[in-house]
This record gives sequence, C-alpha cells and structure tokens, in this order.
Amino acid sequence: EMIYVSPEQSPLVMRYQKVLRSAQGMAIWGDLAFVLHHTGYCAVYDLESRCETCLTQFPLGSYNDGVPSAEYTNHSNQCMFSGTCLDGNPIPLLYVTAGNHFGEDENGYYYRCAVENIVLNRDEEGNVSGSSTLIQTISYKNDGIEDTPFESPCFGCPAWFADSEKDYLYVFSARYRTTAEFLPFYEKNRYIITKFKLPSPTESSFVLLHPKDILDQFLTPFDILFTQGGTLKDDKIYYTFGLGNEQYPLGMRVFDLKNKCICQEYDLTGSSFGAEEIESCAFYKGELLCNTNAPVGGIYSLGSLHIE
Repeated sequence: EMIYVSPEQSPLVMRYQKVLRSAQGMAIWGDLAFVLHHTGYCAVYDLESRCETCLTQFPLGSYNDGVPSAEYTNHSNQCMFSGTCLDGNPIPLLYVTAGNHFGEDENGYYYRCAVENIVLNRDEEGNVSGSSTLIQTISYKNDGIEDTPFESPCFGCPAWFADSEKDYLYVFSARYRTTAEFLPFYEKNRYIITKFKLPSPTESSFVLLHPKDILDQFLTPFDILFTQGGTLKDDKIYYTFGLGNEQYPLGMRVFDLKNKCICQEYDLTGSSFGAEEIESCAFYKGELLCNTNAPVGGIYSLGSLHIE
C-alpha cells in the first residue's frame, strides 16, 4: 500500500548552508544534525535554533578527496549513529558508507564502512569545535560466494547499517545499479539485504568480511530507482530514493528486517520537497527527518510514522 505524502504532511524544519557543494548522508544526535558532504566532510547544525549556518565543520577521519585515485573518494552517501560510545565520549560511533566506485581492490569493494568517533568541545564563549577519528574500516570481499547459499550482496556499492543493540551489521544494495542505464534489468532487479555480525569497534582497525561471514540474507521486489541513504531503527531500515525529477521521482521504502519484506512504501513526489534531491533520513524526537541537497540544503519532517 503506497502512502502519498502531501506538502502539509512534510513541513520544512530548517534550511542549512552547505559547506561543500554536495550534501549527502545525515545522522542526528541530541539536537544536532550531522550532515556529511562528498569527500567526508562533516557540518553540524542546531535543530533547536534552526540556524542556517553550522556550529562547526571538520573532516572525518575517513576524509578522502581522491587519494590514491577517484574510486577511494569518500562519497559519504549514508551514515548513522550506533548506540556504542568510546572512552566516555557522549557521542556514539558514527557508521559512514565511504568509497565512490562500483569496483574493488585487493581489500574488497571500494564502498566501505568507516567507523568514526566524533568529539565536540564548547569553549567559554559557547563556540563549538569538532573533530573525528577513524576507529575502524570494514570492507567486504565477494570471493567464495559460489560456495554459499547466498547471492552476491551487491554490485559493489553497498550502504552499511549498524544495529549495535543486537550486534548486527547490514549491507543494503541491489542486484544491479538503480540508474536509468540499467533499466533493461528492471524486471530482474531486487533489493538485497545481507546480515553480518557487527565487528567490535575495538577489535581491529581493518576488518575484511567474506561470504562465509554472511549470517542471513533476503531479497525484496524492486520498484523504485536511484538509491540514496537511510537509517536503521527497531529492526527496520528506512531508505530514501530519487533525485526529485521525472526520471527519478522521490520515494521511501521501509524494510522490515524481522519479517524480511518491504513493510511500507512512501511516494514523496507530492511532498513539500518533491522537487529537491533527497539524501538521507534520521529520527529526531520521534519524527523522521529527511535532508535534501538543494542549492540551500533543507531538512523536512515526515512526522511520526506509524508502522506496524
């Protein structure tokens, strides 16, 4: 059942001045929205004051603007906070999907999961400064998939989701790319969600997962193009799609990890941000907020979603 979202159901929460041209993944902790930008640059915005300019901005530990080559650029397409804090830091570890190419090297797919420890400090004048340290990189290498009952988790562009409460790590992807050039495969395409044990963030600075590490996997029907970013909460992955144009209309799908299905579909073309490029989403005070990569970025609310 498709839910059509109207402008009054999707009010603007705030505009934000992007610190780089391309805003990407967004995660929320407390009253702060952490908006990542292409290359792995983070800007922090105050959702209470709704001030357009960021409180602070800094490169992630996994910041990469194309070293040693463009494939390694940190696109920061997807990020989410875990429930795990390190060394008394109140801000939990941030799991970021880094990489910018659908291929792989000897260490697995270029799209990797960067585990970041963000620290914020406030001085006597109230000015905020931030920094981030790369704690761990998680990668996946597909060698040996034919010896398992599973199919390749993806074409080399996974989005990573951490469930630190249950100690699982999910890779969200599809059989084929979700862009127009792969329309001939539309009928054959499926979304694929693959489940691993979540590596302990302190066990190793680099973790390479293999097909033998797959705990479970499920596929769902495919009915919307252009994957963006999302979040995981209460055994559900909320995932956004589209560019905000006719070719790639905006939508959201909610994937139920327990029942292994899509449990809710949203058509966002009629929302107040239907003509902007959606990027990601995160929960704030019980409401699901989406960010966009408009000339001036936007954060919108989809309200409290009642999903059984």
